[in-house]
Amino acid sequence: MNKNTAGDETVENTFVFNTAQTCEFFNVSRETLSGWAKRGAPKEGRGAWDLKKLVEWKLGTDKVKEESPELRKLKADVRFREIKADLEEIKKLEKVGQYVSVDDVEKSLAEVFLRVKQGLLFIGHRVATELNAQYPELALDAKRLVDEEVAKGLAQLAKTGTYGSGKRGANTTKSD
Repeated sequence: MNKNTAGDETVENTFVFNTAQTCEFFNVSRETLSGWAKRGAPKEGRGAWDLKKLVEWKLGTDKVKEESPELRKLKADVRFREIKADLEEIKKLEKVGQYVSVDDVEKSLAEVFLRVKQGLLFIGHRVATELNAQYPELALDAKRLVDEEVAKGLAQLAKTGTYGSGKRGANTTKSD
């Protein structure tokens, strides 16, 4: 540590003054200085103020601006009241039918997707049934092709959340 000319005081302590000297330096009253302390102004102890830190706090240039317990409590109380008001607003909107919970939406979507999946998986059977009356030799091949494409589409949808490669007919071959 660096020592100054006084011998016992360190350079860091040369900026620490009592309340009266600090008030005189800033040309403020004791009440104003006390108010600063309540808003988080740095204080070295009872009646001891580090002018360098206080100037940095006042100008907003200090790296870690500590908040007073009163200010932290006030901010926490404001956050609590805001959250409580938000919850009350959600409850009110839910009662009048303008709000749907995430759980309800997920449940409804799961039911819709299950019905769509069942419908898609049934297409192959439906095609085979219709073709069997006129072209029995093609019915099973058509069912297999439809089932394969539906299975690929469902797998892609489940894996990526999207459907389609953007290339129509890229994986199909013509039969003579």
